[in-house]
Amino acid sequence: MDTLIGPVPDDWQTRQLGECCDVQPGPSGTTLSSSAYVIGGVPVVKAGDIGPEGINPTVSVDEETAERLRPRYELSPGDIVLVRIGRTTRHAVVSEREARWLLGGSCIRIRATQDISADYLACYLIHPAVQEWLAEYTQRGVLPTLNGRKVREMPLVLPPAAVQQGIAEIARAIDTKIRAHKDVIQATRTLRELLIPQMLTGNPVLSEAAASRGA
Repeated sequence: MDTLIGPVPDDWQTRQLGECCDVQPGPSGTTLSSSAYVIGGVPVVKAGDIGPEGINPTVSVDEETAERLRPRYELSPGDIVLVRIGRTTRHAVVSEREARWLLGGSCIRIRATQDISADYLACYLIHPAVQEWLAEYTQRGVLPTLNGRKVREMPLVLPPAAVQQGIAEIARAIDTKIRAHKDVIQATRTLRELLIPQMLTGNPVLSEAAASRGA
């Protein structure tokens, strides 16, 4: 069977995303204005908060505003937050840490309403063909914008649940290795930053160690 991502087994399904997921764009500027932001409140996830390391919030609102915006814009573990303003090919999966945070106006929340793995959906969204689809249907302008209606129309390829789970497990294992390598790189950089100033000022222990390696 031919699909957006290429040929797949015949027992896989193709659906529109909106048929099996709730697609909720973030609140408009009139619903949540920048004047509502406070320090130390309930985090609001904006497009700029989504990066390779996940979600790093930069703004928040008070509890009263948060209660007004719930439950329509509340985030739950397993939700996917997709950027809809700016570079619209970015997304992140909501973890337990982000439970009850709020969706910002520059994002779209994708929540599975059927038995679909959130981790599989996250993998699907990084497929090159899907990334191209998102870029193609992003409206060009001063600020590129992805329409919630168009996201609902996105072709979604659904393998059996066991296949979804297998794909998600392999992706998680790879992500774990990536994080481990990043930790090693960061620790090595820190060591380098500590050692070089000492070597440049003639630390005798380090100088002798360097000399012994060169012998």
